Amino acid sequence: MSKTRATLVLCLVCASPACGKKEDLPPAPALSPARLPKAPPVACTADPAFPADFPVPEASGAAEIELRPGQHDLLVISDSSQHGAIALWRIDILDGPPNSPPRTAILPLDPGASDDLEGVAWRDHQLYVLTSSGAVRRFAPDSHGALVRNQDAYRIGPPPSSCRRLTDINCGPNYEGLCLRSPRATARCAGYAASKDQSTLVCVVLENDHLRVDPIKPPLHLRLPARSLSDCAFGHADGPAADTLVVTTNVHDGSTTYRVDETTGELTPLDIGGTPSNEAVAIDHTGALYVFMDANSMTSLGLRFECTGWKSRSAP
Repeated sequence: MSKTRATLVLCLVCASPACGKKEDLPPAPALSPARLPKAPPVACTADPAFPADFPVPEASGAAEIELRPGQHDLLVISDSSQHGAIALWRIDILDGPPNSPPRTAILPLDPGASDDLEGVAWRDHQLYVLTSSGAVRRFAPDSHGALVRNQDAYRIGPPPSSCRRLTDINCGPNYEGLCLRSPRATARCAGYAASKDQSTLVCVVLENDHLRVDPIKPPLHLRLPARSLSDCAFGHADGPAADTLVVTTNVHDGSTTYRVDETTGELTPLDIGGTPSNEAVAIDHTGALYVFMDANSMTSLGLRFECTGWKSRSAP
């Protein structure tokens, strides 16, 4: 696999018009959400020790999980025809060294939907996995440090919010990512499902212990090239980026990762490198950011960046 890293240096320049005399100025208006001050830039440095070749084919989603108290793993899932293949990389652990080699496992899938796993998110000690067709499965840790399925596949919403046949792939909204915020947050949306074909983040809520597309709040439209949106993520609930929403894009948008303003949909690019075509993004409890590539091989290219300066304002 090629390990070419295309580093994009993006500069934001802000200019303000000249002001007249003080006595000529009208009273300062209250700032609307769209005019609130921008968050300061995030500074990131590539981690050369991260295992670039991840032992999972066609990486499609990533999230930090906790299989045992104090054991933090980065989980990376694989998409269609891989039957629930995952890889786990130890971020840190109370009784062992960090940076252990990644290990592999299989998620126990049910036949109610396809194995085209595209989005993954960890919330309240449970793992939610979304297929491109709009099916959600849920998993939880068992007493042996593995994941067991505790909810079979169900629709995230009725068609057209999901495909008529959940066993189909790349249909309907064609979901490419799932991101869920901390359960301590008070925002209406528990998170978002990322639609590749519509370039939108679809608000999802927890209703009767199931993820559902919110029938009230409209999708958040992102100004991105067609079919370039590839994943979304919130920072880990206990980390410095807990309130930060990011998305990443594939080769059609230069494999760029952005912070997202949830009020306006405004995108602020992060000054980091990317894989040849980003497919997954995650932020762990230390504030480190990861991106992965979906390649037609038995391993997937991954990059890790140690980041500081995460700040965001409350979500709507």
